[in-house]
Amino acid sequence: MDLQTALAKQPKSEIEIQTEGRPQKGYLVGIEPYLIQSSYSTDEAFYQSLKVYFDYAKREEVLPVERTVVVLPEYIGTWLVASGEDKSLFEKNTVSDAMEIVVLKNLGRFVWFYLFGNNSSTDSLKETLFRMKAWQMAHSYQTVFSRLAKEYRIAIVAGSIILPEPKVVEGKITVTDGPLQNVSFYFRSDGEVDERVTRKSFPIEDEKSFISGFDPGSNPSILTSLGTLATLVCADSWYPEAYQNASNQSATLLAIPSLLAPADAWDKKWNGYNGGKIPKDVNLKDINQITEWQAWKKYSLLGRAEAHQIKNGMNVFFRGQVWDIIATGDAFLLQNGKPVAVKRKNLKNLGRVYALGI
Repeated sequence: MDLQTALAKQPKSEIEIQTEGRPQKGYLVGIEPYLIQSSYSTDEAFYQSLKVYFDYAKREEVLPVERTVVVLPEYIGTWLVASGEDKSLFEKNTVSDAMEIVVLKNLGRFVWFYLFGNNSSTDSLKETLFRMKAWQMAHSYQTVFSRLAKEYRIAIVAGSIILPEPKVVEGKITVTDGPLQNVSFYFRSDGEVDERVTRKSFPIEDEKSFISGFDPGSNPSILTSLGTLATLVCADSWYPEAYQNASNQSATLLAIPSLLAPADAWDKKWNGYNGGKIPKDVNLKDINQITEWQAWKKYSLLGRAEAHQIKNGMNVFFRGQVWDIIATGDAFLLQNGKPVAVKRKNLKNLGRVYALGI
């Protein structure tokens, strides 16, 4: 699929901005772009789909150079598994049908990785697919986010991407033959990627069949223009250990990239912890009684940061429809130790920008 076709298929999104407070150091900005599968058809299509939101934030004067950290959602890099593939897969209705096209168009490579790759998960087909595309995905991800960081002269917490135990070697994201991990990278305002990698510690049940967890005490905190920043990938924000690690490293800011599906998940009853052991401070009576949204509010950023003296943070969610995955969610914002009310709108194709003055 060429760039013009991909951009034509991208829905014309409304963009809503919420700005809170005047910055002393700068802005912590959350961007929730509305994306669809054609957003991932090529690296350039992915870049252009994101650039719309960065340009909007710049016009709204919440991207001051060298004084901004942008936070993007979980899995924003994962669908680069489709980048550069046959255009027919972008016309499919389901993820499974689309990924079948990827396998068939790369059958020789797929079979080689299936037979000789270091596969260790219970879902070997899914693991093989990501291993086969890992180098291309890492290159695309780094190219796009490095370009955006350098172009706007801002720092970026680039959501997350699935890669085999990646490392940064001589400035380049490099995959290994280790287990698949859900990882996040920090790009500095000069476009360089920080060598320290944040790895999701507590994968949920749907991820555990092909993704490995990681010791939460090994994740880094990074000094930024706004303060020391720790990133907790989605479900990690539900566990006290992740906050304790951030606190131990004197983090003053939290970035939490997340993904929530299906579209009506927010208002359903909460089914309890997903994939990890329930912390001792959780009220078991809340299970199947409060909504998913109420559970996030109580047991994630807004409910846990204060106990660890972390005053500022932002939890942003993937938005859009990627084949049959319809992602939703409303950001949670913490500023100067107090929760910030977020407007909840269910408008179709609504992209969001949040800016906290720090």
